[in-house]
Amino acid sequence: MISTENSQHLNALFLSDEWKAHLRTLSDAAGFNLSIYSEQGELIFSTEDYIPMCRGLLSSPEFKSKCDTYCRVTMMSSIEKNKPVIYKCYAKIMSFSIPVEYFGEKAVIVGQGSFSTYEDFLEFAKLLALSKVKDFPVTGPLKFISAEQAKNACRFVSSSVNQLLKNAQETLILKQKTDRLKAVLGMWGFASREKPETLYKYMIANLFSLLDLKEIAVFSLDRAQGAYVGVCSLKRADKGINGHSISERDIIVQEILRNKSFVSSMEPLMGVRADFLKDIKTFYFFPIFVDHELESILGIFESPLKEADIKIVNAFCVQTAIALENQKLHFEMHAKVAKFATISELTSEMASVFGWENLLQMILNKSTEFLKAEQGSLMILNKETEVLLLEARKGIAEGITEKLKIQKGEGIAGRVVELGEPFLVEDIESDPRINQKNRLRYKTKSFISVPIKIDDRVIGVLNIADKTTGEVFNEEDLKFVQSFATQAAVVIERNMLYKQAEELKKLSITDALTGLLNRRYLHSRLEEEMLRSERHARPLSLLMLDIDGFKGYNDAFGHPMGDRALKIVADRVLNSVRSIDIVSRYGGDEFMVILPETDKTLAQSIAERLRIDMAETEMPPEGLPAPWKFTASIGIVSYPENGKTIDLLLENVDRALYNAKNKGGNRIEVFS
Repeated sequence: MISTENSQHLNALFLSDEWKAHLRTLSDAAGFNLSIYSEQGELIFSTEDYIPMCRGLLSSPEFKSKCDTYCRVTMMSSIEKNKPVIYKCYAKIMSFSIPVEYFGEKAVIVGQGSFSTYEDFLEFAKLLALSKVKDFPVTGPLKFISAEQAKNACRFVSSSVNQLLKNAQETLILKQKTDRLKAVLGMWGFASREKPETLYKYMIANLFSLLDLKEIAVFSLDRAQGAYVGVCSLKRADKGINGHSISERDIIVQEILRNKSFVSSMEPLMGVRADFLKDIKTFYFFPIFVDHELESILGIFESPLKEADIKIVNAFCVQTAIALENQKLHFEMHAKVAKFATISELTSEMASVFGWENLLQMILNKSTEFLKAEQGSLMILNKETEVLLLEARKGIAEGITEKLKIQKGEGIAGRVVELGEPFLVEDIESDPRINQKNRLRYKTKSFISVPIKIDDRVIGVLNIADKTTGEVFNEEDLKFVQSFATQAAVVIERNMLYKQAEELKKLSITDALTGLLNRRYLHSRLEEEMLRSERHARPLSLLMLDIDGFKGYNDAFGHPMGDRALKIVADRVLNSVRSIDIVSRYGGDEFMVILPETDKTLAQSIAERLRIDMAETEMPPEGLPAPWKFTASIGIVSYPENGKTIDLLLENVDRALYNAKNKGGNRIEVFS
């Protein structure tokens, strides 16, 4: 690894074990190798030394020179324009470049995937042929990555890394500020990790002994009571002011807020009081402001103070306020770090989950678990119908939601989709956006409903209700769910694309009517089985089945009845053969069965069972003048004795079937 003086912060960050782990997790989730380069184009870190294709190519000095030049220009352009770039490298590999910045230092993340099309692979092969690369190992099936997939991966990596960098920078700034505050506070430093009451006790103990006071107390704001309530005190006499409070509307509080200074009994405005101060001749109240708000009040009683004493008390109040602010920053810093760690962990977990239903249920379970909620649901928007469909739920009765569909714009979730904005509701019955009675199945009236978005496009809604503590959801809860939903959206969309690809793949190899394998895929499977048979010297046979009299049936009762009959026959064939056998619809009313590990004798036995089962299969009587049964003619060939090529094997099994049909049907003929 090469480091430069201009990239000290970036090197230290990206070469840390924590960041290496983050980058490897992002690489696995995005499906791209990730490399970090400095502003000068020098490599800082890579999740792999090179992707397998690059490893071979870079052995050629000529190819390496062109690759380095091409990628370097794109990287520098990305940094200069300060925006991500999706591109194909010199070797036609789909890649992206993302500029990042940390404390003014710039770097670029380069993601390397694979070819986007087979044409690109052919173009790459031409370049390879012209180069001096002698050894180019390729392992496993070639995978293609589209420009859209690269764009999604780029967006996912950019969003994640920039959020991680922002959090890291904020954390470092907060840590530096905390360290400076601790150094200034000196003797107060030890208390910064304690509760506010500990700080107050430390303050009054020092003042009590230092100024030889008779009584001192701290009143802390209790917003629920609307008053400053006594939280700790020290006194020399038995009688004291413990348990008393000062209203937020009291003249003492109003004067402190107006002048930002202490008030005392010597001031004319105090007058004669009817509360706990009525018998106290001398008192002082000093403010403790935290983030410009009156957090607490220090009271000193029956102890006249000199001007120097007042300065000391003011100094202690200021130091205590700083310690409280420091404490607040400390808690906020740890909350941010904890939140970042949680989201990072959840993102890693999501990336490793297989299966659409498992992924969505995991997202819902983790979000409700973090917010300590009992109920929740996750709904996905159907792009064609614009209807929200329930895909995952927690704590909701089965019957209530099993057919739940919500139109865009209808109900709370529908409005969240339409507006693209979250709903944070403290009380459903008083919220003007909703204003409806709470349903009996919910224990509390508070909930969160958050849109799951990719850029500005809403793809779903996450709903969370009923905190186990009975509390209402707050802004911190909303911020967490929104951050988590942002990461979840990328993984959800990636799984959507994978799911669509799997469905398209299934459609490409199956027959639309019967659901069996189609003729094109049969050729591919037959070739595989023939190679396996030859490699292991194991028998292989092939059956071809034709439905006797199907054309007359189809002509007499119509194509819909014919299609129904074909489905029934397909199910019968599938259920009559073994689990290792491969069944396909070959065309019209013809079916083909590949029989692995099967010699001609066993093939005849299987074919006979299939013929008998077919003869016993009765078509449903709807639309028929009388019950109808089909018979089947079956031809058999074996490999390699009846043909050593696919074409010859198929030609001979067709001849065997033709002989069976010519001899009256409902019979089996073995090719001879």
